[in-house]
Amino acid sequence: MGKLFEEARQESCLKEMSEEERRNVMKSMSDNFEFQDDPKVGIFWYDPANDELFGVSTVNAGDLQFNRNGLKTISTLHKSWWQKQRNRALAQKKDPGIFTKDYTHIPRGRIFQKKDGVFQLMCGSWMNDRIEDLVKDEFDLRKVPLEITIDVHWEIGHGWSEDYQT
Repeated sequence: MGKLFEEARQESCLKEMSEEERRNVMKSMSDNFEFQDDPKVGIFWYDPANDELFGVSTVNAGDLQFNRNGLKTISTLHKSWWQKQRNRALAQKKDPGIFTKDYTHIPRGRIFQKKDGVFQLMCGSWMNDRIEDLVKDEFDLRKVPLEITIDVHWEIGHGWSEDYQT
């Protein structure tokens, strides 16, 4: 092993795995190979300048239970995720860049799964075939039923507000 690793090991609780531990860890990771293409639910933003998704946060749909509204999705909210990125940059004394903007000013969407097994892409009217393809690839939705629902909540400039009534 290298000198730096040796020094770090002496100064902390670093240790090398035994052969049995390594086999168990490798087996545990390889058990996940079959789940890599499972459909996912989650959130994303779309960057038109680079034609790519970013801020993607996903969970395999099969790992979740349906919520009381009969949907599967992640608990992360766009607003919270965005604020965390801004706070992280500021805490590290870095330029928060895009995170200085309001999170609703960037195209964003969410993937749900309904009890009937259909996946639902919730987004604004900015959605097009190219972005739909990016979402299908990112969330592994090519082999499952998918419906796209346009709603004002996901339109540019819209989102949660203090006067939101349920």
